[in-house]
Amino acid sequence: MHQLMARLFRLQSWIVYRVEHRQDGIDVHVGRPRKEARCPACGTATRRVHERGRRWRRILHTWCDGQPVYLRVRPRRFRCTACGKVFTERLPDIAPWARRTGHAERTLLAELAGRSFRSAAQHTGTHPGVLRRMLLRHVHTAVDVRAALADRPEIVLSIDEHSFRRQDMVITVTCVWPKRLVLAILPNDRVRTLERYLRGLPPEIRARIRAVCIDLRHAWRRAIQRVLPGVAIVADPFHVIQDANRRVDEARLIEQQVTGRRIPRWPLVKNEEDLTEKQAAQLAEIRRRHPQVAQFHWVKERLRAFFRAGSRAEAEQLLSRILFNTQEADDAALMLWGRTLRAWRAELLAYHTYRVSNGYTEGVHTKIKLLKRLSYGLRSRDVYVRKMLLAFVPLAWLTAAPHFLT
Repeated sequence: MHQLMARLFRLQSWIVYRVEHRQDGIDVHVGRPRKEARCPACGTATRRVHERGRRWRRILHTWCDGQPVYLRVRPRRFRCTACGKVFTERLPDIAPWARRTGHAERTLLAELAGRSFRSAAQHTGTHPGVLRRMLLRHVHTAVDVRAALADRPEIVLSIDEHSFRRQDMVITVTCVWPKRLVLAILPNDRVRTLERYLRGLPPEIRARIRAVCIDLRHAWRRAIQRVLPGVAIVADPFHVIQDANRRVDEARLIEQQVTGRRIPRWPLVKNEEDLTEKQAAQLAEIRRRHPQVAQFHWVKERLRAFFRAGSRAEAEQLLSRILFNTQEADDAALMLWGRTLRAWRAELLAYHTYRVSNGYTEGVHTKIKLLKRLSYGLRSRDVYVRKMLLAFVPLAWLTAAPHFLT
């Protein structure tokens, strides 16, 4: 019976004496099977018991059917036969003066991963402040990449930003190939912070990075080229098309203001093959009456065809045609757009070599927004980073000593 209780409560390294049911939980009286302890001063193993504990300690260990399960232990005092020091034996998975075992703290952090602090505290019968201190004490701000990417010969990273509070942005670093994993949430969007993180990666990890997927941000591209020379940079298709839709809409608004005619937005930004009959008729009317706006729309659709191209050679032909038409355009904004695409030509073509995007990272951001709503926002940036990482990364990779701390 006691062996069954030990397995049920994960107490294989203890001797279970008896189980007592109380109003505030379940008490399991346990003892240590070992008759010796190791001196913390000189490291000598001794069996000389100086004093048996007089007080029983009550330590939270787990939960069973919604009730907390406490360990009742009575630590012994040993005297070292080598140096004469009197010390208290160390109990497995229990820190000195701790009120919870390591298993209880890991269970609480697992409950916190998908809940707000208040919800997790109510579910486990603890306090939000206890969970916050536990999060700051055990969870690091970066993943142990040596453990997470140990068996990956080649690595492709994705870097994007999301909002911590309004316009205050933070950077998300993920691995998108061959294994999807959140690696870090940097505390701000400064280029110096990104460089410091990349330089802090272990040399064996940096040597295996083959490509990095980013949006059209020149500062990030220069930072990656400085820290990771020779690594391919891939322009994210989602951000390229998003930028294209923004430019098309700006041209629409300017044309609408100049001509005084209302120009519908949806036929211009929606995929052309997905238009309804009414929207297709509106697009044909826009092309007839507003040729400048039609040129922006043509570039946007050709960019979509560029990313759908079946081969790199076909993609190069499409991109060359886009660059030629924008260079010969009469609209200054369209010419500037063409110069931007020309400056990112190598990164755009790199997509057809690696076929990666920031789609997984955008999905991570969607879940982060959900967790922020559940928590009604988080004030502390440090707590925010650790709380969000806890929802995506196995706890073992967050509690291990990381290579880099933001």
